Amino acid sequence: MLTSVDGIKGQVFDYIIIGGGTTGLVLATRLSENPSTSVLVLEAGSAHIDDANLLIPQQRWLFMGKPEYDWSFKTETQHHAKDRIFTWPRGKGLGGSSAINNLLWNKPARQHIEAWGALGNDGWTWEKFQAYSKKSERFVEPNHNKDVLTYDTNLHGEQGPIVTSFPPLISNLEADFRKAMEAHNVPNIQDAFSGEIHGTSPSLSNLDPSTHHRSYATNMYYQPVAGRTNLKVIVDAYVTEIITTKVNGLITATGVKFVKSDNTHTANVAGEVCLTAGTIMSPKILEMSGIGDPAVLRRAGIDVKLDLPGVGMNVQEHLYTGVTFELTDHFSGEQEVNTFDSLATNLGKQKELFASGKGTLNLNTVDIAFVALADISPELNAKVIASLQTEEKDAGLAAQYKIQAEHLREKVPSLEILLAPGPAKPPPQGWDASKKHVSLCFATNCPLSRGTIHVTSKDTLAIDPHVFENRFDLDTMVELVKYCRRLAQTPPLKGEGEGRLIEIHPGPDCQDDAAIAEWICNNVNTTFHTAGSCSMLPKELNGVVDPQLKVWGTHNIRVADLSIIPLHVGSHTQSVAYALAEQAADIIKASHEK
Repeated sequence: MLTSVDGIKGQVFDYIIIGGGTTGLVLATRLSENPSTSVLVLEAGSAHIDDANLLIPQQRWLFMGKPEYDWSFKTETQHHAKDRIFTWPRGKGLGGSSAINNLLWNKPARQHIEAWGALGNDGWTWEKFQAYSKKSERFVEPNHNKDVLTYDTNLHGEQGPIVTSFPPLISNLEADFRKAMEAHNVPNIQDAFSGEIHGTSPSLSNLDPSTHHRSYATNMYYQPVAGRTNLKVIVDAYVTEIITTKVNGLITATGVKFVKSDNTHTANVAGEVCLTAGTIMSPKILEMSGIGDPAVLRRAGIDVKLDLPGVGMNVQEHLYTGVTFELTDHFSGEQEVNTFDSLATNLGKQKELFASGKGTLNLNTVDIAFVALADISPELNAKVIASLQTEEKDAGLAAQYKIQAEHLREKVPSLEILLAPGPAKPPPQGWDASKKHVSLCFATNCPLSRGTIHVTSKDTLAIDPHVFENRFDLDTMVELVKYCRRLAQTPPLKGEGEGRLIEIHPGPDCQDDAAIAEWICNNVNTTFHTAGSCSMLPKELNGVVDPQLKVWGTHNIRVADLSIIPLHVGSHTQSVAYALAEQAADIIKASHEK
């Protein structure tokens, strides 16, 4: 239940969870299932319970960049990307980024999860991931577009908290997109949730078809159990430090310091502190608590309590942009093509249609093709493999690059192409009710560049993803632009005659590789999938947590969010976050049953 600072006075909790976001609320729900276990969640944002701005999909303009909902982090200047400073949106409030994400729900390749185990993490397997993913999911079969919205019920959960479904409205270009991909030897697959993701398949969304609302950590995990007396949640509580002492040579948490209404308070813990503040804030809180690289801590004026140089290192991010086209024909056969353009040109009508499951507030991307670099450019694939085998790097990165090279050789998908029903950025001539746009968006999901997230003082944070520091990340995106252009000229996606897709971004003047690279550097963006800053790796490989998610050198501090991913996955990360948190809850429970 939501409570005040006064509501926890004199209490000592079994668990304090720092961050009431996606993974934090999963942990809170599962750990409080035992009525004799006391759990406190400290969330820096507000509750946003039953907030229509978040529940009704596709209303990004109501929360993106708004301080009430979005942290709107800024990166350091990215010198390999035209000296740009990137904005990194992140959910601020209960539910974290599950409250503001783009709703897409898909899974990585089996090999991406198995790589975690290969890097020294026993117990992290595809089979376990699949089981915990199903535990988090309640899949609802579609009653429309069944020829396009294919699935295998055996691969989905039936009774989990998060409702997944296909969006009520689709673009109606999916069949043409799939045939064009097949012409380029990328198969159409029924359901990619098997772990065999190479091909084009329809992606789910975390949408509840009974309400057409967002299904996320707050309304599906937390709200049904909010009445538990052993579960307390304080919002607008900004954690500044984990209070520790040393017991038998191990750093041991005794409490958590937080600020609420400009006053500093302490919550006391007898059991464990679980850090679920996300890839950006979890390393910050560790460093603010004196846990990290001594050189980083000393520069920031923080006393060193635990020498752990991996904190804030190994940061990996998916990057995306898209080739945008104006549609000259608004029909595919007899079906009208649905796009997001009408949200900009006729929002009032779309709001009227929403409750009945119609209108473009109920539209979302469906088709995603997960492809290998060898599908896009065999030549570049060979160059990257050769480079990974010869490049000098530390032992931790060498272990990761060895696996990445294997994946490239085996054609494990590291890239994605989305059929997006709208422009990747606003049309240069402005919005026009008579025009519709689609984009072939693309993303690099297994980057070679590695970034850092470190405190620079007790009040400031330096987020440096090192975008395109490894040139092959940029070269790959150049090849993706060229591939998407070829795809747009492939029947039946092309349409009749001269074609129905008129390219407006980057546009016909952007042709050679250097021009495409410059356009990418100016337009590429985050996909909000940052991982790795508290990597689950052996300590000697710059790890931060062990396979039990316990911070190396500590007795009772764990991390359970996307920051622990040691090598990034080739999919969207929402389903991964939920599965990771479900497994974390069982790990924690099991450790206290011994």
